[in-house]
Amino acid sequence: MSANRERVQVVRTPTVTAQISPEQRFWKGFTNSQLVKEHNAITHINFDPNSPHDFAITSSTRVQVFSSKTRKVVNNFTRFKDTVYCGEFRHDGKLLVAGDASGLVQIFDAHHPRTLLVTITPSSHPTHITKFHPTINTNLLTCSDDRVARIYDISQSQKPIISFNNHDDYIRSGTFLENSPNLIATGCYDNFIRIFDTRIGNNDPIIKFNQSSPVEDLLSINSTSIVSAGEGVIKQWDLIAGKMSRSLHSFNKTVTCLSSAGERGILVGSIDGHVKVFDTSTTNWDVKFGWKFGSGVLSCGVSPDFKHLVVGLNSGLLTIRTKKNSLNDDKIDINAINNTNSKKNSNKSHAFDRNTKGSDFKGEGEHYVIDEKVKYKKLQPFEKNLNAFRWSDALNSALEDGLEKEFTVTCLEELKKKGKIHNALSNRDETSLEPLLTWCVKSIKDVRNVSIINDYIISILEMYDELISRKPVLGELILNLQKKIDIEIKKAQDAERIIGMLELINA
Repeated sequence: MSANRERVQVVRTPTVTAQISPEQRFWKGFTNSQLVKEHNAITHINFDPNSPHDFAITSSTRVQVFSSKTRKVVNNFTRFKDTVYCGEFRHDGKLLVAGDASGLVQIFDAHHPRTLLVTITPSSHPTHITKFHPTINTNLLTCSDDRVARIYDISQSQKPIISFNNHDDYIRSGTFLENSPNLIATGCYDNFIRIFDTRIGNNDPIIKFNQSSPVEDLLSINSTSIVSAGEGVIKQWDLIAGKMSRSLHSFNKTVTCLSSAGERGILVGSIDGHVKVFDTSTTNWDVKFGWKFGSGVLSCGVSPDFKHLVVGLNSGLLTIRTKKNSLNDDKIDINAINNTNSKKNSNKSHAFDRNTKGSDFKGEGEHYVIDEKVKYKKLQPFEKNLNAFRWSDALNSALEDGLEKEFTVTCLEELKKKGKIHNALSNRDETSLEPLLTWCVKSIKDVRNVSIINDYIISILEMYDELISRKPVLGELILNLQKKIDIEIKKAQDAERIIGMLELINA
């Protein structure tokens, strides 16, 4: 059975592979994206510390809890009369707390939205910060726009255990210090970060830092270091030395949120729409990865098991990015599928198997069935000439104006493979040699074309040395080619010198 001649494979010029670090490869894995549109801006995101790590988002007058398995809303806390702030889980995942613009703080059973357990009214001003103590189940931190930070015992919520009113403006961020539960840090719009010790029992901070801009968020990295965000600047503060460790200017607009990514570093979101990952294990806190969103970022977070990356925007859009399944999960899924298939096959009778025996045989490759209805792509002119053994015409067709560079290189390579370079160049004059030399002069800058150009130029010099000496146009083209080769050689030499200098510096 006859078949069409196999087409010439178009040459694909090699490309330099991108140097992707393991850290970039990890964050690129969050590809499965889901968008959820809320009525108002997403002001806060918090993950349940316990498996399966459901996450709560705070928006408008409600707090919604999304399942980490289905990415759908499983609980909806709506018993608020005003805008809600800072919906947070307790460390055991059993309770959820949130404050609102009226100053009311409410504590719910995290699994039963209708079960309101405790109501606290620390102030008539908006309460933006509500956080449970990391180890003591009954202690709660609240920070309000009345410039006071309070710690409550939720079992006796009539009045706070201790109050810190040494602030000159709104308190919009506050947290317990990592591994130092007796210390709390507050960030204020008066540009100062204050560290209080709950054991002392007075209003004076033990340490005070100047951010030089309103403090939007705080994050405790460890017991001796905290990170603050204000305007477009991120600063790290050393509590032992009592001074700033580093200052990072990586954003064009105000930084709004800081979130811990564990050993992977910290996530930082900004009004300019960027979320960046800073590697805290490096000396300069290098940016390892980042995302760009369509509007300002107000909140962000990654689940403790690094399954979900959640970002909330001021447009009301919630982005949930899920990492691909691990290899073990894939194996489990494949085994489950195989077991299902085996069950289905086991239900078939032996008679059915005998009747369908051989139906799944696909052949061993000796026979090719060609469908005459298949429409083949139109051949290029140089392909038609190559199939007809017209070598000189094929070369002329490959050098026509408007033809893609890949096709030209493909034809030249094909003639070289077939050993027909001399045949394609035979019986030529000044007019027919000029297009080939012009193409060589233009393409010599690309190092990927050097080998093929070298073969054709050597053949031209061997066959038409006398003609080139008599024709000024051809001589000028050869001279231009030589000048460009000299320039490329000089560039290569300069590159070698630079490499040598860098090796000396790194030695």
